[in-house]
Amino acid sequence: MNLLKKIHSKLVPSHMGLIPYLSLAYLAIFFVNLYFDPVSGIDVLVVAVGLLAFLACYFSSLWVHGPQLIACIASIFIIGVVMAQFNFGASVFFVYAAAACSQFKTYRVALGALTFIICSIGLFAALTQQSTYFWIPAVLFSFIIGLMTVHQAEVERKNKALKLSQQQIEALAKTAERERIGRDLHDILGHSLSVITLKSELASKMIDKGIELEKIRDEIKAVEQLSRETLAQVRGAVVGYNQATIRDELLQAQVATKAADIELISDIEALELTADTESQLALITREAITNIVRHAETEKAWVTLREKDNVIELAITDQGEMNDYQANSGINSMRQRIAKLGGEMHIQNAPTKLSFLLPVAPEIGN
Repeated sequence: MNLLKKIHSKLVPSHMGLIPYLSLAYLAIFFVNLYFDPVSGIDVLVVAVGLLAFLACYFSSLWVHGPQLIACIASIFIIGVVMAQFNFGASVFFVYAAAACSQFKTYRVALGALTFIICSIGLFAALTQQSTYFWIPAVLFSFIIGLMTVHQAEVERKNKALKLSQQQIEALAKTAERERIGRDLHDILGHSLSVITLKSELASKMIDKGIELEKIRDEIKAVEQLSRETLAQVRGAVVGYNQATIRDELLQAQVATKAADIELISDIEALELTADTESQLALITREAITNIVRHAETEKAWVTLREKDNVIELAITDQGEMNDYQANSGINSMRQRIAKLGGEMHIQNAPTKLSFLLPVAPEIGN
């Protein structure tokens, strides 16, 4: 068992699990065709060497990037070209070459490589006059499976970047919170304890001098009152900063969007909002930016907040398209938040724009 684990760790990156082995099931297409159209003599050796070379390139492609990945994909493609001389099922090797394009680090490069693979399959089929039973499955399944794996890899990269940025934000927030609490406690306790010490010493001296009890009691009550106020201030320093703000959310969003290679552009007017209103709008902004990072195919995103004709508008825009948004839990959450404030949400597609309109409440100043 330990030997198998060691072999597995050498063949497949830990985060991929067993998926690369399951993907090898597509080779059944090649073997089924080989069964009905067997080879003999030197051709058997060529097929065996070709399969071993494919496995080496296949597992190597899971680890490498850049020129090495290009070499692996090209080798798998060439193996498909060679195997096509013996077997219609060799089209499956082109599918593996297309799927390997998902290993490129950027979505554009992966799509470019996939397009080149598809065009190369068509060119090969045309030059060698391959049967439609060969080139149609080769082109069709290479395109479908290749596009699926490239898209899935992009989603995983975005989720990974988002998770990393959230971890960084949490770490920065914890550090900032510890520093804030330390500063606040120093300021609060430094002043209050100094006063308490002085008043306690004064009460002690008044007792020693035999000053009337009523004045001593007043000093002790003052110490008691100051102690209560200090305790309340300490509690406020620890838990009093729970309200989210739009500007803080945008600072955090900058970390996530930067990790996802998205430029975040903000235009926020200085409005006087109640704490609850700003907190809800900030949480809406957080949800919208999270959805953009996770799902949107965009290079830029815009966040604007302005007031016009006694209506506050928060708008979050990107360059992508939104599908099936009615079933999106994040969309429902944002709609519920703005409805709680007495506002409404509007969605515009292609490009995607989420607008949150809120009438100016009496308690919001101008």
